[in-house]
Amino acid sequence: MSRGLGDALPAELAAALAADDNEGFTVMLMSVGDDDWPHLSLLSVGEVVAMDARRLRMALWPGSTAVRNLTRSGRGTLGMVVDEASYTVRVEVDARGVLAIADAGRRAVFEARVVESRADVAPYAVIDTGIRFHLTEREPALTRWAATREALRGLDTSGGAAGR
Repeated sequence: MSRGLGDALPAELAAALAADDNEGFTVMLMSVGDDDWPHLSLLSVGEVVAMDARRLRMALWPGSTAVRNLTRSGRGTLGMVVDEASYTVRVEVDARGVLAIADAGRRAVFEARVVESRADVAPYAVIDTGIRFHLTEREPALTRWAATREALRGLDTSGGAAGR
């Protein structure tokens, strides 16, 4: 059963995206290609930060299909599994340039505004987990994530481009 939650992140999603140590948590990013086919990207918490209940920031690989799709359309849908429910969050995005992050390299930055959140649960089944992963090179990845998340949180996007 699907239910609309309005134009904000539910508290459980905001908490999952705010946690710097949520190592295996995966966010599915759906965008639409110029061929009108859906495109799925898998993001870690090292690439997405909830700034507040209505705003997210994403740091994506510059040249990726997701970056091309989001730049062209200005829209995407995030999918997450938290606390036995499946969530989708529709967002409108603005490209904010490319940010050079110490220990993490260059990332294309997007500011995302929540348009609609939905929760899906079934009375006869419980979602045990979404897509999860484990890091094969844990320390370098966690260092990159920490640097990226810190840069996203501290970014002043009022002037347009994130930096070069």
